[in-house]
Amino acid sequence: MYNRARTTPNLPMAEREFKVSRVSKSDLSEARDVAVSTKARPRVLCVAPAWNEGERIARVVTAVPWDYVETMVVVDDGSADETADFAERAGATVIRAAGNRGVGAAIRSGIDFAIEHGYEIVVVVSGGGKTPPEQIPRLLEPILRGDAEFAQGSRYLRGGQFLRMPFRRRLGTRGYTFLFSLFCGHRVSDASSGFRAIKVSLFEDKRINLWQDWLDRYELEPYLLFKALRLRHRVVEVPVTIEYPETDGIAYTKMRAITDWWRIFRPILFLALGFKR
Repeated sequence: MYNRARTTPNLPMAEREFKVSRVSKSDLSEARDVAVSTKARPRVLCVAPAWNEGERIARVVTAVPWDYVETMVVVDDGSADETADFAERAGATVIRAAGNRGVGAAIRSGIDFAIEHGYEIVVVVSGGGKTPPEQIPRLLEPILRGDAEFAQGSRYLRGGQFLRMPFRRRLGTRGYTFLFSLFCGHRVSDASSGFRAIKVSLFEDKRINLWQDWLDRYELEPYLLFKALRLRHRVVEVPVTIEYPETDGIAYTKMRAITDWWRIFRPILFLALGFKR
């Protein structure tokens, strides 16, 4: 089911301290270089849910910073086009779903892969290119420093931006973020961003249950952010760029009016009222 993953050597996070006596500066420098080479970064998996993205998915895969990301997984959610083939040729590991299950189920498949294969951090990006993977190091920074378990990308924080974003989409994301903050009791600046990095250890908290059928589509992402905040995990927002693709014959969003709007809203309502856990 899984194809061979593309990997790159792990890079160091920080230097070790040495207690030395009567050594030359060159010896000390050499020892520090050895320390740097043996201190590894956490293993990072990047996952992109994709449904009928065509060549877009190849551009996403090739933009991944491989000095930070060990493996790129594309979850092909029952595409009717050549999304999976484009992803494989670009160097991604591809998980093929038997049919279209929804973006939540696709993200969950990537998280399952991370847990099963011992990754320590999972980064979620858009298969359509709205979340440029070049910004992954920015998302990872607070987690690598030990300051956060969950880093949520925000286009509205100082230093963030959005490109070619339709006006009605701006209104929708602002309004949704206001309601999310109100129901959650924690103020956030961009609750609808699909760009995030999460420590895999977060899923050891049994109060966070992604493996519920009602989270298969657009519900999973707001559920995860809401629960992480409510349970007082260390969540930070990081300024990022959200870039809506130029017109290329593929819709900028797969969301359907009313039906999918309800799906993205109902997790915060159900969790706030105690109807779901």
